Amino acid sequence: MDNSEQIAQMKFVYGDDDAELVALLGESLAPRPPDFLLDLAVPLLTPESRLLDVGCRDARHLIPLVMRSGCTGVGIDPVERNIDRARAAVTAADLDQRIEIRRGVMEQTHESDSSVDVVWCRDVLEVIPDLQVGLSEVARVLKPGGAAVIYTVFATPRLEPREAAAVNRPLGNVPQNLERAWVEEAFRQAGFRVERLEEIGTEFREYEEERTQPVSESLLRLARLRRRREEVIQRFGRDKYDLWEASLHWLAYLLMGKVEPVAYVLRLP
Repeated sequence: MDNSEQIAQMKFVYGDDDAELVALLGESLAPRPPDFLLDLAVPLLTPESRLLDVGCRDARHLIPLVMRSGCTGVGIDPVERNIDRARAAVTAADLDQRIEIRRGVMEQTHESDSSVDVVWCRDVLEVIPDLQVGLSEVARVLKPGGAAVIYTVFATPRLEPREAAAVNRPLGNVPQNLERAWVEEAFRQAGFRVERLEEIGTEFREYEEERTQPVSESLLRLARLRRRREEVIQRFGRDKYDLWEASLHWLAYLLMGKVEPVAYVLRLP
């Protein structure tokens, strides 16, 4: 049997140590750090500004934004654990007089009309059941000319349908909200124009992987989770297993370009 084509392929695969390419791929591309997002928001804020953080979690972004700008802030979140952690963090930062933390969701912020100068919204759009209602609420509470800094992710063609299904349901993602055209049309319908667009891509994940390797740690935990699948399901339930399996894929998917982060600065007329 003539296997010359296979031999030629094996020579191509294994016949060169590719030292020059290996060296090239070993060079950092100086990715921007995740704190780059703060740099988008701080120039929009003054000490007189009122900032609303939608989905504030533990106030990890709200606190530095208030400290760096001198503004006052409100953080809302629907999860009690996040509210407790955010309040504790605000107290530890000695910002109780400048930051309020309370229960709320994007679709119902409990803010007055035209009462907010800037809205910060990171990793929230993906899970909003009615995105148009949520964005309309953001537009309602913003003052005329107000701005929203939004960070979200979109699915790319690299994300296979079975992969999408395996992560979206456990994480609570609304699949349509990971479609760029749908989200940008929702911005327009809510009355926003895109003032600035930053394609983040894999940069934040590259930055952190070069320093602390969180993706490698997630993949190691994923391997352990799968090896102990039956034990985990028995002790914690199938839903918890599915949640952790999806969560441990997420950072890797970001680094692999299966989902793609984008940051917007939106402006009202």
